[in-house]
Amino acid sequence: MTNKNKKHIVIATTIIILVVALLIYRYYIPDMKPKKQFTPAAVEYAYDDSVTSSQLAEYNARQDWQLTLVNNDTPICDNCSVILTALDNGQAVDCRIYPQLQKMFDDARSQGIYPTITSSFRTAEDQQDILESKYEHYQKIGYSDKKAKAYAEEWVAMPGTSEHELGLCVDIASGDCRVTNQEVWDWLAKNSYKYGFIERYTAEKQDITGIIPEEWHYRYVGEKAAKEMYKNDLCLEEYLQNVS
Repeated sequence: MTNKNKKHIVIATTIIILVVALLIYRYYIPDMKPKKQFTPAAVEYAYDDSVTSSQLAEYNARQDWQLTLVNNDTPICDNCSVILTALDNGQAVDCRIYPQLQKMFDDARSQGIYPTITSSFRTAEDQQDILESKYEHYQKIGYSDKKAKAYAEEWVAMPGTSEHELGLCVDIASGDCRVTNQEVWDWLAKNSYKYGFIERYTAEKQDITGIIPEEWHYRYVGEKAAKEMYKNDLCLEEYLQNVS
């Protein structure tokens, strides 16, 4: 066998190995902990300009609402209601987090950081649409149905298990060409706790939260909890376990 033939065999073997590896990567999924299936609770929502002053006062008087835990294992409870404040860009948040959110954005802008909200309150139907869109995306780029579903659920919470459905969190990005997304996220990582917000899903806490890192996702927990969580490097699950 000539050296030329040996070279061709090596190249062909390498190509075959790469193709097989790609097929395995596309279609094989190691055992993964399946996400629990819930029937999403019906969250009733209204806007603060459509409710009475007594309803708003009662809503604001509720205790420990800011520490409500929602994750893959803890779905939104039944008979949940949310009163929202509409934002100028068509987004909406729980009216109780709006003052601190606005203050955080005002202070960021005064320091040359220009954040904007890209996603906030969602209905269960909105959440389902986002999940299906992500699933279809993975299908279109060639993943098997099983793997597309698994990857979609890594990125998008199941309806009924997303903090977005309570209006207590926001996804934030740059709203101005003068700053990058990363500059906005770096500022938030250092300062958001002062206003009662935390970076909810970090790489260090992924084993606990079950969610891949999201530098853009900020959750309101109140100033006291946010400062303790920031100081002690705790995620919400860990903080609630410590205070219970």
